[in-house]
Amino acid sequence: MPKKGGKKKAKEPAFLTAATDTEPFGCNVNDLIVTPMGIQVTVIGVKKSEYDIYNQLDGTLWATFPGGFNSPLRAKSAEEFELQGYRRAHEGIHILRDKQVFEVKRQELLDAHNPILQEASKKAKADKKEAKGAKKKKK
Repeated sequence: MPKKGGKKKAKEPAFLTAATDTEPFGCNVNDLIVTPMGIQVTVIGVKKSEYDIYNQLDGTLWATFPGGFNSPLRAKSAEEFELQGYRRAHEGIHILRDKQVFEVKRQELLDAHNPILQEASKKAKADKKEAKGAKKKKK
């Protein structure tokens, strides 16, 4: 018996991340934006509704807030962003963020390929647990 429903359409990506998609907003993906309230958010892309796709509108810019929440930013152009109080964070903040991401990934690679460090960290954790258990028994 054949399957019902036939072929399904392939899902489009959740967010459009090409530079041409974010260009109307005056920013790129992974840019840090400072909101009018002073919160630093990270641009994750543009989401277009069905209406936007057919009428060739720019869509809505989305960002990740601290804590991992994704939310749309309401402005529709770079001029509106400036008028509403949004601004791109200083380039130095972008560099520090990239350096921090690099250091974390580097450390993960070093830890994954160095068995001596893995054993030492496991032993240190076990020692801490024993020390906590000894303190509780003394009380």
